[in-house]
Amino acid sequence: MLFDTATRLSKTILAGVISVIVANFFAFLGMVTPAWQVADDTDVNRYVQSGLWLYCQTGAQCWYIFSDNLINYYERVDVCRFLLIGDCRKKLLRTPYFFGWHYATLILITVALAFGVLAIVAGAYGYFKKTRLRITTIIFDCCVFMEFILMGIAIAVFSINAEMLESKYLIGVRNTFEKEYGYSFFLVCFALFILCFSSLTAILLTTFVFFGPDARMITREQEYEKSQYMERPDHYPQTMYTAETVRSQHSPSSILKTPLQEPPLQRSVTPVSFAPSSVGQFIAPSYDRTGGFQPTTRHYLSY
Repeated sequence: MLFDTATRLSKTILAGVISVIVANFFAFLGMVTPAWQVADDTDVNRYVQSGLWLYCQTGAQCWYIFSDNLINYYERVDVCRFLLIGDCRKKLLRTPYFFGWHYATLILITVALAFGVLAIVAGAYGYFKKTRLRITTIIFDCCVFMEFILMGIAIAVFSINAEMLESKYLIGVRNTFEKEYGYSFFLVCFALFILCFSSLTAILLTTFVFFGPDARMITREQEYEKSQYMERPDHYPQTMYTAETVRSQHSPSSILKTPLQEPPLQRSVTPVSFAPSSVGQFIAPSYDRTGGFQPTTRHYLSY
């Protein structure tokens, strides 16, 4: 089974990852759409949508924030003073389409989405690799909290600046129209709301992994994987002798081919006698014909 939901730990991981995926989807959808501020210009019967990087009008082309050097969307005209040749001024006829805080909001949401992707990768890796669940939980928590904070800052920056006089109203041909928040803004707000639950899920996951009963299971799995890793053949120490070498050295043919050496000088060993006791007598060590020590089996009797 690909997704195991038998334990509450697995359910918590799945809930956290899925919530971050949903939040990223709505945040990305809100970022790429232009309806952050909308207004209905009744003078020319146009519906205006002002986004973070896209400015669109009904029946007209859209302006992009990345092409401001190619399209003169400020619509400036030169007004020169009389008798002052070369001294000209540029007068702004209407409100600019993009401000500096549009750039700031766009960058903040982009960085927040990057943290969301890292949180998804860390959570998925920890779900399928339980032995790495502790380190992936820490990464998941940090990324989710950073995404939540950056997304909240981005919405705050946009909301504060959108209420300013120069960006709250649309200057028409004869009248001035008030801009309202569009669906793109509310999509990102909904993503922030989902990230709030993702943060709570991250806290619950940390409790289960480090302080709950599942922590002992994770520790046992880590110890088992470590023992399996150390028992692999490539982790044994390399020896100078192989099985074939030892077998060839102790084969009957090699023993017959080896010339017998003269026994060393005979050494007389005088056994030391002890008084008999209740547990037995002293057993003298025995030697083979070459003078080497030969182990002796001893039997101990219990009374």
